[in-house]
Amino acid sequence: MDIKLLSQCKEYESQVVRWLWKEWGNEKNFKRYEMIIQHSMDPDNLPQTYVAIEDGKAVGTVGLWRCDLMSRQDLFPWLASLYVDPAYRSRGIGKKLQKFIVNYCKEKKYDKVYLYTDLVDYYEATGWKLMDYGWTEDMEKVNIYQYNLEQGE
Repeated sequence: MDIKLLSQCKEYESQVVRWLWKEWGNEKNFKRYEMIIQHSMDPDNLPQTYVAIEDGKAVGTVGLWRCDLMSRQDLFPWLASLYVDPAYRSRGIGKKLQKFIVNYCKEKKYDKVYLYTDLVDYYEATGWKLMDYGWTEDMEKVNIYQYNLEQGE
C-alpha cells in the first residue's frame, strides 16, 4: 500500500470528496467537501489530503488541516477526515494513515497534533491521549485527542 498526496494522484479526487461527504455531510453541504479537497492540493501548505492506494485503487484517506473543530481554533494542526473504504477495514489501513500524519508532523517540527471524534477506544490504541472535550457546530460533544510529538507518544 502507498500513501500519496492527493495532488499527486488527482484521479482519486472525486472519490475522496464522495467518501467525506457520505460519511460526514448532508444534502446541503456537498460543495463544502469539494472546496476542502480543492484547497488541499498545495503540497507546501495546509490543508493537505492524502490517499491510501492499494493495487491501483483508493482505499482510504486522511487530511492534515489547520483547524477541524471551530470551537478550538487555538489548537493546530489537526488530523482530519480519516476514512477507510468499508471493504478494506480491519486491515490496519487507518493505523497506517495515522502513523503517516504523525511522521509528517514530526518532520515539520510540530509539537503536537490533534483530532476530534465521537469514537472511544480507537485512537488510544495508537498513542493518542484524550485531552479535552469540544463542541461541533451541531452542538454535539466530542472527544479531543492529542499526540505529543516531542515525547514520541
